[in-house]
Amino acid sequence: MTEQNENKKRGIQRYRMASRRTSAVGVIAFDRLTRTEHVVQIVNLSVVGVGIESNEPIEPGLVCFKEQVGGHKFGVVAWCRLHGDRYLSGIIFTTLPLEKERYLRKQVKQSRPHKPLLDPEQIIAALLESAKEQTNA
Repeated sequence: MTEQNENKKRGIQRYRMASRRTSAVGVIAFDRLTRTEHVVQIVNLSVVGVGIESNEPIEPGLVCFKEQVGGHKFGVVAWCRLHGDRYLSGIIFTTLPLEKERYLRKQVKQSRPHKPLLDPEQIIAALLESAKEQTNA
């Protein structure tokens, strides 16, 4: 299926990046609540998310962009698949209330990569609250 057909199927206009921007992201994996760091290339952008390419698979989880992407600081990994020798992932943007965002950034700074987060219950509660608010909007 071509990219144009894929966009029509999803009903969302994606904009391919003329030159790929390299970005650093932190990912808090949902299954283990550990943080990993990745350097990715942004390949496309839409109003609801971003497509990225990486050398390694990105686990489902919360993404913290080191620099805003499309005006967003956070997202959730929706999918990841091998494409040739690289991995493509789709990230759906998400918004957190300011106090939850500050708390999350503090937790990320205090945690070490590949180690469990210090207080995962608060992070999970913030994500669930944010998802409810965005669903009801």
